[in-house]
Amino acid sequence: MKRRITALILIAVLIAASVQPASADSSGLCFTATNDYLLDLGSMAAFVSGTAYIPAKVFSTFGVYFNYFESESTAVLYNGNKEIFFNLVSGNSYDSANNTQSVSATFKYGQVYVPVAWVCSYFGLSYSYINGNGYGDVVRLKNSKAVLSDSQFLDAATTLMKTRYDEYFGNVTASPTPSVPPPTGNETNAKSASLCFIGLPSENMLDILDNYSANVCFFITADEAKASPDTVRRIYGSGHSLGIYCTAAPETECEAASEIIFEAAQQRPVMITSSAGIAASCSDYAENNGYAYFKPEFQVPQTAKNADSVSSEFETLEGFTSISIFVNDDSEDFLHYILSRASAESVKLLPLIETYI
Repeated sequence: MKRRITALILIAVLIAASVQPASADSSGLCFTATNDYLLDLGSMAAFVSGTAYIPAKVFSTFGVYFNYFESESTAVLYNGNKEIFFNLVSGNSYDSANNTQSVSATFKYGQVYVPVAWVCSYFGLSYSYINGNGYGDVVRLKNSKAVLSDSQFLDAATTLMKTRYDEYFGNVTASPTPSVPPPTGNETNAKSASLCFIGLPSENMLDILDNYSANVCFFITADEAKASPDTVRRIYGSGHSLGIYCTAAPETECEAASEIIFEAAQQRPVMITSSAGIAASCSDYAENNGYAYFKPEFQVPQTAKNADSVSSEFETLEGFTSISIFVNDDSEDFLHYILSRASAESVKLLPLIETYI
C-alpha cells in the first residue's frame, strides 16, 4: 500500500513539473526559440486555456514539416515516420491510419498554431519552458545541436529579448500578422521584397531561414529535385514556395520537374524561370501551359562574392521588388547578411506567389 501511495505521489510530482504556467514573467510575452536561436515576434508562443501553442512552421527546424491545405482547412505536420492532420474547423485531428488523436490546432495571427508539448511528445522531440526576467518567457525547442543550457541561453538572449519587448510594446502593430500582397503604386513609402534563389538550398540555408522566420522561393531543376526529395519536402513544409528552373527546352524540363516534385511533396509548382538565353521560349511556354513566368526585377550576378549589391538595393528601395540569387558556396553567408540588412532597412520580406508576377 505504501509503495502504491509513493508511486502516486511521484506521478503527481512529475505531472505538476510538466505543466507550464501560462506566463511566469510579468511582461505577458512568451518567445519561441530553437536550440540557441531566439525567434522573432512572428513566432511567439500563445496560450489556449493555459496550454502553450507555437506556430507549426517552427518544427521544420527539427525535420517535422508543415503544410496547410486552405481549401480543406486542414494542416499537417509530418516527418519520415509519422503524420498528424488537424482540421481547424471541427477541431479534430487524426494520424495517417485515420486514428483520432486528442489534440487540436488553432489559427492565430494568420498562422496555424499547435500545442508544443503534445507535438514534441508525438514526434519524440524535447522542449523546455524558461521563466523570463522581465522581458518575456521562452518556449525552447532543442535537439543535440543545442550548446547552451537554459540559464545560459536566457543570459545570452536577454538583450535581444529586451529589444523585441520594446518593439512589441512600443508599436502594438508589431504583433504577428498575416503576410500582405506587395504594395501598389500608391503605397511607395512601404518597402517590401521577395527573395528568390536559383538552385537547391543546403540544410544550413533552410535552418537560417527558419531562425529568421523568413519565407523565400527556390527555383530548381528536375535533376536537383530528383537528387534530394527530402529537401523538396522541407522547402514546402517550411512555408517556402518552389518553382522550376529551366536550362533547356521547357517542354521537356517542366514536365519532368513537375512530376518529380509532385512525387516528393504531393504539390505541383506553378512558377518557372530560366536563363536569359531561353527566356522568350520559356515565357511563351508558361503562358500556354498554366504557369507563371518569373523575371526578377533585380538579379544578383552569379559571380558575386558578397551581398553589397543587395544591401544597396534595400537602401534605395521604394515599394516592392523581387531579387534573384544563385545558390553557391557563399550562399549561407549571403543569406545571413541579406536577412539582417532587410531587418535594418525595415524591408518586409514576402513569399513569392504566382499572383505577384
